[in-house]
Amino acid sequence: MNALSAVAFGVVLSACAGLRAFLPVFSASLAAQLFHLALPEHLAWLDRPETLVVFGVATLLELLGDKLPVVDHLLDSVQVFTKPALAALAATPFLYQLSPEYAIAIAIIVGAPIALGVHATKAAARVGSTTMTAGFGNPVLSVAEDVAAFGAVALAFLAPLAALVLTGVLLAMLVRFARRVRRRYRRAAA
Repeated sequence: MNALSAVAFGVVLSACAGLRAFLPVFSASLAAQLFHLALPEHLAWLDRPETLVVFGVATLLELLGDKLPVVDHLLDSVQVFTKPALAALAATPFLYQLSPEYAIAIAIIVGAPIALGVHATKAAARVGSTTMTAGFGNPVLSVAEDVAAFGAVALAFLAPLAALVLTGVLLAMLVRFARRVRRRYRRAAA
């Protein structure tokens, strides 16, 4: 994996962590096994089949839980803390390919804020959606998030640079959507 692809993969997984906490770590584990990534000792567990299974199950449970109107807000509350950490964890194996000495620091400095920004925007959109639709629109929004996250991860495996561009476009759309929802919410509250 070349340097630009490694950075693109790390950034894409970090952004996806803002939507789905466990999918990027599952993807990093899958990539470690498929691409035989050189991992530091403290991340060698990512290359184990049981890690793939555990994070696969966690991803599935998160996907299902996010479709339930009360559970989705509970997940959003708890994941304010977990998503940045999981984003940094998912980005580290790819950044390690560039700079073993600084991979963790770069993942924390770059990956965690990206995930937190995506998560905050997503959570704001969810609050607006809940207010406007009494929670009935949230599962539809959740499916759109699933499609975006899985699509970006799949594209990262096939064409990391294209995935990076797509992630940038999706982030811009997500911010625009959240602003529109917030404006409607403020108008409805006034």
